Amino acid sequence: MRKRGLALACAAVMAMSLVGCGGGGSTATTAASATTAAQTEAGSTAAAETTTAAAENTAVDTSQKEAPMLAEQVAAGTLPALEERIPTDGDAMVEEMESLGQYGGSIQFAFQKAGWSTGKPIEQGLFRFKEDGTVEPNVAKGYDVNEDATEYTIYLRKGMKWSDGVPFTAEDCVFFYDHMCKPATFGKSLWDCFKVANPENPDEVTEAEFEKVDDTTFKVKFQYSKPSFIENLAINAKWCFAPKHYHEQILAEFIGEEAAKQKATEMGFSDAAAMGKETGYYFWNVSGIPTLNPWVLSTESGKNDVDGDYYEYVRNPYYWKVDSEGRQLPYIDKLEITRISDASQTLLKTLEGSVTINDGANWADIATLQENAEKGGYHLIQWSNGQWADIRSQVHLNLTDKDEDYRALFNNIDFRQALSIAVDRKEYASLLSDGWQDGAQAAPAEGTMGYDAEWAAKWTEYDPAAAQTLIEGCGMVKGSDGYWDFANGKDFVLNLSTNTESGSDESAELLMKYYDAIGIKCTYKPVSRELMDNMTTSNDFDAVIGPVVPAETISIILRPDTLVPVRNYAAWYSQVGNWYASRGAEGVAPEGGLLELCNLYDQLKVEVDSDKQMEIAQQMLDLHKENTWVLGYMAAPTTLIAVKDNFKNFPETSVYCDEFRGLGIAHIECCYFAD
Repeated sequence: MRKRGLALACAAVMAMSLVGCGGGGSTATTAASATTAAQTEAGSTAAAETTTAAAENTAVDTSQKEAPMLAEQVAAGTLPALEERIPTDGDAMVEEMESLGQYGGSIQFAFQKAGWSTGKPIEQGLFRFKEDGTVEPNVAKGYDVNEDATEYTIYLRKGMKWSDGVPFTAEDCVFFYDHMCKPATFGKSLWDCFKVANPENPDEVTEAEFEKVDDTTFKVKFQYSKPSFIENLAINAKWCFAPKHYHEQILAEFIGEEAAKQKATEMGFSDAAAMGKETGYYFWNVSGIPTLNPWVLSTESGKNDVDGDYYEYVRNPYYWKVDSEGRQLPYIDKLEITRISDASQTLLKTLEGSVTINDGANWADIATLQENAEKGGYHLIQWSNGQWADIRSQVHLNLTDKDEDYRALFNNIDFRQALSIAVDRKEYASLLSDGWQDGAQAAPAEGTMGYDAEWAAKWTEYDPAAAQTLIEGCGMVKGSDGYWDFANGKDFVLNLSTNTESGSDESAELLMKYYDAIGIKCTYKPVSRELMDNMTTSNDFDAVIGPVVPAETISIILRPDTLVPVRNYAAWYSQVGNWYASRGAEGVAPEGGLLELCNLYDQLKVEVDSDKQMEIAQQMLDLHKENTWVLGYMAAPTTLIAVKDNFKNFPETSVYCDEFRGLGIAHIECCYFAD
């Protein structure tokens, strides 16, 4: 059987499992102060590290400090001079890169739908992860934290501006928290990173307070110690700012309900709630909204409809990063997005050389991709990832199903084991991946926190007879049609929903064959990502294949929400997330191991000792191994990426995960096209 190559960044992942939490208040204070102090030397350090690359890259005219298209606007008097557009007093962020680039060109993408696929590559947060798993300032210049980690002082860059030229200040950060996060303006409950529990009483949860100090400084205060705040912020809140001057003109809080409704209609949204969600959470897909991203959605008609067949993100003239020679980034003029109807079209565009980056390359197409690489002018690279199993093979049973009989069955560990051993994983993986992947259980990937070879092999031995015995032990009875029914006579049909964006329909068809063979009647229905999100929120589903939120993480400490019901997020725990987020006021209360998992997470959130954090995290992982709440049938492959040969500064190896924001870790604002 052909095997895929593995290039797991083990050292980086090992570091990731330890970050975020420090070894106590004094350690956190020292580290934070060092971080802040280091920012004053960030520019010179980056410059020193890229001197050699700059010297070798003699073809680049380093006297040209901005893109020609912007220089023309400055000369015409329609745009301020560069020194008036980027941070002052040396506060522009200096990016490190392999080689200095030249200006011009367009990055070509092909996506089925605008969303995180368009957002992650250009997203800019206050802080960001580095490949070694540590966090560094990004939009922020640095931070300080007091000794008991209850107060964080965050410093911004002087002279920074939004893409419309309006100054970006601490008020934009305080505004985002007070007027968008806390009232859930964009339809999301307050992120856990802004909450802290009383160590003596975990049910007592308080929220952070934001306070502006001056235009470039604000404080975040907690009632109790929050040593992991910066890391949590880099994952959960992502950006943690919004253009106050823009949102004050559209939010009902400021202009009234009727005016907000009218504004929503004018902008093409169904109502004010939809407007709040799109402009506050998916803002990069709203034309005209100011951002801090390197590229912003075009305002030109015919090029700004993210629901259309084509749209563009154009250069932000006020972007606040530079290279080691003080040349404003990004190097590339714009991103051009072509909408496709299905994933197969991405393959065709890759083969013909009409996409710059394809981070959704399929291992099943590897032979074709390799054969056409030279002709298409691209090469293939592999990044490791944190998926517990191939997303197409992940099955999430709804443990909070509205139907009490279904709920009881899905919570029965014997039923989950039956579904697991009912599948011939060797055959399944061979058919679904053309032999490039192996059968496996949903478990931490090799090289990530919690990897366990025994776990990866749990319940993977094909045994349909034993599966039927387990189902019978769950109290199910065979009907006259040969399918299992509930003991009360009610028909049992396993209704599966598949995510159309995950390519899980073929998986569903295969799994239904195995399930049918042991007497389980099934149906499956392909649904859009948006509809699947809504189904999870409303608890209107039985089971999903290829979930929107798969079981994945490089560290349960860094990213618990796919594996711990901290909010209504993942399909397998569904309404338990509401129970946890509301501290029991709504949702479905967990029992047994799931309740223990929630309690351990309460302990993890307030623990400041890194060794004890690791102990708690391991207990949480042990609960997952014992209960196997998420089923997987095929090991996750490395992330296969096709990249144009002349696209420079794109990392050949990295980790593709949500913590690193997918392609966001590539910092494509530093990439350029060689002649």
